[in-house]
Amino acid sequence: MSRPAGTLERLERILTMVPWLLDHPGTPVEEVCQRFAVSRDQLASDLDILGYCGLPGYGGGDLVEASIVGDRVLVRMADFFRRPLRLSLREALTLLLAARTMTGVAGLAESAALRRAEATLTGLIGAAAGEGGDTEADPRITVDLGAPGDEHLAALREAVEARQVVRMTYRSGSRAEVTERDVEPWSLTGSLGAWYLQGYCRMARAPRAFRLDRIRELAVTAEVADPAEHPVGATTPVYEPGPDDERVVLDLGPDAWWVTEWAVVEDVSEHDHVRRVTLRSGSREWITRLVISLGGGATVVEPAGLRTAVAARARTMLERYRGD
Repeated sequence: MSRPAGTLERLERILTMVPWLLDHPGTPVEEVCQRFAVSRDQLASDLDILGYCGLPGYGGGDLVEASIVGDRVLVRMADFFRRPLRLSLREALTLLLAARTMTGVAGLAESAALRRAEATLTGLIGAAAGEGGDTEADPRITVDLGAPGDEHLAALREAVEARQVVRMTYRSGSRAEVTERDVEPWSLTGSLGAWYLQGYCRMARAPRAFRLDRIRELAVTAEVADPAEHPVGATTPVYEPGPDDERVVLDLGPDAWWVTEWAVVEDVSEHDHVRRVTLRSGSREWITRLVISLGGGATVVEPAGLRTAVAARARTMLERYRGD
């Protein structure tokens, strides 16, 4: 479910507004509206939301009191906003990982403020990790978020910008085969923890998405694609089910529920701790390997042919293990 437009901006405004109002009690409504660029109705709505916020327990004395008295804005029962922020080691590490994700990818614009926050968190985590331990231990912390395929990002960004044709040796995830192909690059897309190149594949003679960690070799050619021949298509999901793709129904145990968030699914229902998911697959090979990888966490409901293919693949794998 997508967030309503402006939800994140509103949350940021409210989190900024409350500490300021605590430091400036009784500020006129007009001044508050001007400072935070909101109308009187928007301000009243924001203050109303605060009435549902507070500390765990959420009973009398736990919730924020915010109101407009006469022409003045008053906020009470929100002193926890005044307290210095104290993060647990896990919370600080989570923030550091998020900051490194944004700043550690080659080619992305850097933010000075984000870099400063990252440095502060690194120092705090290093100090916390050293408490009670070896006083001579290096207090610095290193987080490596690099992943296979990241080394192609800089070259592909330049190729997308200039529309230069790229030649790649690519291992297909659906057919488990390695091919060499020329691609007219359109865009780079991040999805489900991986980077994808979208463009027109001359070998397939159709638009395709290529996962960067499956690129074995990459070369940017001097050829510039003709935009009139294959116009840049709209950004699309990494996988978009087609009318000829096979309909698959799986029953997933709790250990395999992640599939409902990872794959493009049509329907999900839950009964007795089992999630029944309906999805489309353009490759019998791909869906067979997915079910095998889930072990006992997935059961094929339909089609019957997929059950047969999974059983055959499982027998083949067991025979290979016995042979070893």
